[in-house]
Amino acid sequence: MRYPAGILSPEEKLVFSLCRLEFDDIIKNDIRELTGEIKNWDLFTHLVTDHGITALAARNINHLDLDGRIPSETLKLLEGGRMQSMIRNTWLTGRWKEVNAILSEAGIRHLLLKGMALEHTVYGSAGLRQMNDVDILVKKEEIIKAWLLLQSHGFRSDIIKSPLHASIITETGKHMPTLRKDGFPVELHHRLFPTHDRNEQLDSAIDNAVEIKIEASPAFIPGNDIHLEFLKSHFEDHRSVGGIQLRLWLDMELLSPGSAPELTAGMIRNPNLPSKPHQRKKYFRKHYYSMPRSVRLRYLTGDIFPSLKWMKKRYNCSTLKALVLYPGRISKILWIL
Repeated sequence: MRYPAGILSPEEKLVFSLCRLEFDDIIKNDIRELTGEIKNWDLFTHLVTDHGITALAARNINHLDLDGRIPSETLKLLEGGRMQSMIRNTWLTGRWKEVNAILSEAGIRHLLLKGMALEHTVYGSAGLRQMNDVDILVKKEEIIKAWLLLQSHGFRSDIIKSPLHASIITETGKHMPTLRKDGFPVELHHRLFPTHDRNEQLDSAIDNAVEIKIEASPAFIPGNDIHLEFLKSHFEDHRSVGGIQLRLWLDMELLSPGSAPELTAGMIRNPNLPSKPHQRKKYFRKHYYSMPRSVRLRYLTGDIFPSLKWMKKRYNCSTLKALVLYPGRISKILWIL
């Protein structure tokens, strides 16, 4: 199947066609034809941006010698996005080296996941895999040590939703609250999958990690099989609560060609599709029942009654407005039924 199922506009077809690293003659011809059919280049630009593939699209347009077939303003926007991605990824790599050194010196074995691991392997070029943060996997028994260690080196943690969650934080999600230092965000993961029963492979993934070099610094990443399973799970998490980005699909396709889930026209059209109430409820229920029974009540209570500080930040509101919002959260009890 050349395109995902469903009706796609020329703009949407071009976005999908450029979401790859290699091109056969059929795809090349399709792309050249599509550039002559597009009426709305602003839509095309918005779509590649929302899908997180601006840098990739710019590289491919240049690689396929399409400059003369695309408006100069569009080319400027894409090239600007490519340069921004290259600069940001170079900065993220430099800051990761600091984290890598801190954890390594403390004897904490850790793996890179997702963006940075993939950019330096399957993407093979700086900036092509756009990144927001750096994801690091640590064994569960060392996650608190690693999290506190980075804080002792100047990192600050995002707000924990509720004091009730503080003592069960390693049981209620896949990663710790995001740590930040001078604008650099890092997520420490202690699970690969949402449900506890699927995480038996975690220690094995860390113990049998693959060593790579990132600018002469040693780094470790999961083996392809377990990394692919993690990426599929991550993809499904996004799909279950709204839209998905093509960059998440391409991650899997590059790691193991033909293994990525099938796409639909709607996924291409609506990467920022907001989640619907029934999707949020279903995801919350699945997440709740994935936890050990011993922590569920504490988790639910803390989720319904978060700290006032968290409420004010989450809803960007005053203390009074936050207090008014609390009663409406009680209905979340019904989400687990």
